[in-house]
Parts: sequence; C-alpha cells; structure tokens
Amino acid sequence: MILGFLGKGGSGKSSVSTQMALFLHKQGKTVLAIDADHNMDLSYNLGSGEVPEMKHLSESLKDIQTFIQLPENSKYSEAFLNEVEARFTLSPIDTVVNTYSTRVKEGLYLMAAGPQTDTVLYGKACSHSLTTALKVYLPLLNLKENEMVVVDEKAGADGVTTGIVTGIDVGVIVCEPALHSIKTAEQIADLMNFYDTPYVFVGNKVSDSEDKDFIEKELGCAPAVYLMQSSGVKRNPSDLVMEWQDELEEIIKVAHTLNKNNRLERTKTKFARNHEFASH
Repeated sequence: MILGFLGKGGSGKSSVSTQMALFLHKQGKTVLAIDADHNMDLSYNLGSGEVPEMKHLSESLKDIQTFIQLPENSKYSEAFLNEVEARFTLSPIDTVVNTYSTRVKEGLYLMAAGPQTDTVLYGKACSHSLTTALKVYLPLLNLKENEMVVVDEKAGADGVTTGIVTGIDVGVIVCEPALHSIKTAEQIADLMNFYDTPYVFVGNKVSDSEDKDFIEKELGCAPAVYLMQSSGVKRNPSDLVMEWQDELEEIIKVAHTLNKNNRLERTKTKFARNHEFASH
C-alpha cells in the first residue's frame, strides 16, 4: 500500500511520515520512503540528521520512460493513454529504486525529489517538475503484501493539484489545532475528492481535550487518531517514538479499510480526462 502524507507547512507531516516509515520497518515490512518535499525533512530525519547523497528523482523521468518502453520524445501521459505492460517492483528492486535511492538500512530505502535545480531557478521549468516522475512511477508500482511506500508530499494543497495523488492508495492529511492548518486540510480533502483518492485525517500536536474539541469543531469530524505532543519527535526526529505506536497502527488499519487498490485505474481516468479537456 502507498500512503501519502499531506498537510499545511508546520503541521508535522514530515515528522508523522518519518515515524510511519520507521514503524512499518520495525514491523518487518520492506519500506520505500519517498521525499517529495523540497525541504527534504524526511530525508534529513531518515538520514539521522544528514541528507544522504543520492541521485534525485528530478533526474529520473527519462530513465523511467525508457524502462516502460515509451517511444523517444513521447509524453509521459502516453503511458496511461496507451496501455503499457511494464511494472516497477520492490522485489526484485527495479532499476529506478536501484539508481535513484539510498538504502537507509536493510529493508528501508529512501528516494527524494531533491532541492531546487538550475532548471527551476532559471525559469526553464517550475518546481513541480522535480516530482513529475512520481506521476508515472507510483501508479505502475506493483507491491507485495509485506511492502509499503510512504510519501512525504509538498506542503499545502499545492502538491495535490499536480495530480500525483492518483498514484497513492490512501492520503493521510495531517493537521494541528490551528485554524489555518485545518483550513488547508479541508482544501486538500476537497482536491482528494476530485481525484477520487481516499484519505484519513490525523490530528497532530495535540496537548489536551481542548485541542481535540477545536479540531473536531473546525474540521466537522473527528480525525482517525490524535497524536499528542511528543518531545521525542521534536528533539530526536530520527528515532521511533514509543508513545505514537498505537496511533500509527490505527492509521494503517483505517487506511487498509479505505484502500480501493485502484490507483492505476484512477490515474488512467485522470489522464484521459486531462486529454479530453485539452482537446476542447
């Protein structure tokens, strides 16, 4: 299953996605952690305070297109407008993960979009181009039961508008007890509905019952779990904290009930809709 972590900047989505990756790995899962946020907090956390050296996903689109045997100069959307048979896998590890990841530890791999490039800084492309490869890679990734992917998306609703979320199975929308954080969470949820991607809300940085009441009132529903303020997460973001483990397990259980196992079909629908809209 592919879990995508979303939320306003400062909501703690990178901390929660880090904890989820570490928790799943502790459970014996093979985990691919993908840092799609240019701040690279997930990379920093999993790298124990240092961003590991690796080739970034921002360089991978051509290799991905070659792997799935798209004709040269084709648009990546043709992978979904015209059926392609190639699929990516974690066992055996495909050439993309082998080339564009680093092994944090046995069974835990990290891929990252990377920081802004000269292509972006000098105006030849927007920063969204750094994660374009995920639009192709995620929907075509076949996973076994003991394999999980954790994606730390860009902050805010901006990352969702790129349409990458059709390639995840379930979104985890993280919000804290702050009005703007909850407003952004609602915007993200509306966009997830547009892309027909299921999601779950998670309340983070909760101190007391007043925080819980505020989130429920403003959000209009109760999150799947509340994550209490954790000094361990603040001070040692690279370590798995004990106090969140029941809540992380609950997130996984809820996500399994929401997962429709149809990210490839949703992605095909998205590109067909985009193609039809562009042709008018």
